[in-house]
Amino acid sequence: MKKLTLFALSITAFIASCDVYPQDDYEEYYVVESYLVANRQLPQVRLSTTVPANEFYDFEDAAINDAIVEVRLLQTGPESSVEQSFTYSISEPGIYQADQNHAVLPERTYQLHISFPGSDDILTAHTIIPGSFEILDGVSESVVYQSSQQLEITLSESSYPGRQNIFVFNAISFDPNAEDLTPLYADLLTDSDNPEEDLMLLSNNSSGIINSANFENNPDGSVTIKYPWIGIAFYGTNDIVANTLDDNVYDFVRSQQVQLGGSTLSPGEIQNVIYHVQGGIGIFGSIASDTVRTNVERNPNL
Repeated sequence: MKKLTLFALSITAFIASCDVYPQDDYEEYYVVESYLVANRQLPQVRLSTTVPANEFYDFEDAAINDAIVEVRLLQTGPESSVEQSFTYSISEPGIYQADQNHAVLPERTYQLHISFPGSDDILTAHTIIPGSFEILDGVSESVVYQSSQQLEITLSESSYPGRQNIFVFNAISFDPNAEDLTPLYADLLTDSDNPEEDLMLLSNNSSGIINSANFENNPDGSVTIKYPWIGIAFYGTNDIVANTLDDNVYDFVRSQQVQLGGSTLSPGEIQNVIYHVQGGIGIFGSIASDTVRTNVERNPNL
């Protein structure tokens, strides 16, 4: 139950080339992308620059290759002193890997610090790692699609300072064939202009943001969700991945969804994507995650 697959979040091209600012006033910005995962090794850091919205974005062409990258474990919170610093080295264009082994500590604060030789430019960001959790025993090894036996998932207690937990779930298919699509998604694929691409996207089907207020709270602090059938795109073996988000990932995802059309606001009322990076744009965020496997069987009555 410890396999991680990050929830359908591929943001580099979006944040590096989208029309975030008026293009008549275009200014180049540094773009950073990195996700820390509770109890996992330090992740890579991707670093590049923006390009104008009317130009093709290629990460390698926009990559920054001479930065001084550090991730710092802070003693208490964003304004506290550094307890331990981890250096990074470039491994390929624009991609930096940690030089040391370090398992990310839940409920601790980490700082990203990036500087550049011969420049006063500095990028900084902070993330508070969500508390770790587990998907508890009791999840059915198999479930019949749209039967009375709903797929229920119970998560052990987790914590995040100052608010309730925010979750995203993913159903990841082991064998994403068109013949195994559930009825709703089979109909959607029939109308698709890019069926092969959409089939691969559906193989990692995200729930979107789910607030824990929608769950059943149990006396021991755990929460139970009845996993919605609309979240299942394929029959067969599926990994159900639960992720709880820090503020940085949460703010980015919810504001990105508005930018991509997930709102009834008129264009002039839509806010910019929310970044928590000083000196640039992008995301330095964190999640806690766990996974359970189940088999979704066909319903003979459908």
